[in-house]
Amino acid sequence: MSAFAATYIDAAGRRRSGRFEATSTEQVLLLLRSKAVWPVSVRQLKPNRRHAGLTIPPGEFVPFLHQFELQVRAGVTADVALAQLAEDTPPGNLRILLDHIHGHVAQGRPIHEACRYFHRQFPPHLAAVIAAGEASAQLPEALRALAVHLTGVEELRRTTRRALIYPLLVLSATTGLIAFLLGGVVPQFSEVFTSLSLKLPLLTIVLIDASTWVRGAWPVLLAGGVVGFLGLVGAARSEKLRAVRDRLFMHVPILGETVRLLATARFSAHCRLLHDAGVPLLDALKTGAELTGHSVLADQLRHARNAVAMGKPLHQALPKNHAFPSFVVPALRAGETTGQLGTALHHIEDYATRRARDRLATALTFLEPTILGLLATVVGAIALSFFLPLLSLLGGINAR
Repeated sequence: MSAFAATYIDAAGRRRSGRFEATSTEQVLLLLRSKAVWPVSVRQLKPNRRHAGLTIPPGEFVPFLHQFELQVRAGVTADVALAQLAEDTPPGNLRILLDHIHGHVAQGRPIHEACRYFHRQFPPHLAAVIAAGEASAQLPEALRALAVHLTGVEELRRTTRRALIYPLLVLSATTGLIAFLLGGVVPQFSEVFTSLSLKLPLLTIVLIDASTWVRGAWPVLLAGGVVGFLGLVGAARSEKLRAVRDRLFMHVPILGETVRLLATARFSAHCRLLHDAGVPLLDALKTGAELTGHSVLADQLRHARNAVAMGKPLHQALPKNHAFPSFVVPALRAGETTGQLGTALHHIEDYATRRARDRLATALTFLEPTILGLLATVVGAIALSFFLPLLSLLGGINAR
């Protein structure tokens, strides 16, 4: 439905205007004539997309799904439940979302159509689950499945973020310390050594030359860092460059396996959510491929989808040398053989998530001492380059 602005003459002969929701101009004209008024003009309004991109944090959105599910399960109609939830919600993005959805549902529109307006909060796969729940009269089950799915996705995201915080902090601190030593401390010692006319060891000479180069080239280094960062961001938006990146990452020890496991968990989670909601398998595979976040696995899933469309079971449709973890095909075979594909996908999701967490823990076990060793080596080398000339000076004084 779209919004229309209409000007009309009422029964008293007064000129009035109003806003109407309809599918076409003809429907607005019929509506006005049914009210015994004379239409003057009708024009379609441009959709107001000001709030279409808003997002709700999972900590607020998941409780809303649970509350909506409980009310619908208790027999409360969707429009009444949404009105009550909107009334109980404090002002904010969630209140805006609920008011919008309730307004459209109260006019007779399906819930999933009203939700699709908020394209970032309700991407196609989430709206498809709600649509399937409405079509099958299992909306409470669909809402519960969405809440569980979003909770799992957020937990996996938090785990990944926590795993990356410590290494990033240590690397940032190490980079800052090295920059401070090379830019501020080494030049002062260099002046002292020059004034004493000491014969400097090779390590000290290399350090002083590096300090001189960094102080002279820091604008170039800074610009290069900015360009490199922007290049990485741009590369992430290019399908070809993403494919090259993903193929390279697959051969990196520990990291490559972790990325594959996370992509497998994302695919199985989204595919299971859609499959359990009653969405056809071909559509579920298409959406699952788009949401893996891994171009290599996504391409293999698209090829598998084509084979499934020709009648092959999914576990046979995957390429022979596929990049998925080895446990995926046996789990799919068992699920398809027993008619429990949703359960098999759930098993794959759980197992891949656990394995990914174990890999992250293993990576951190090796990464932490490696970073600390690198920091100790760099700082130790800089300190040694300071002390070697001083020891040489003290040795010369004692010799005299």
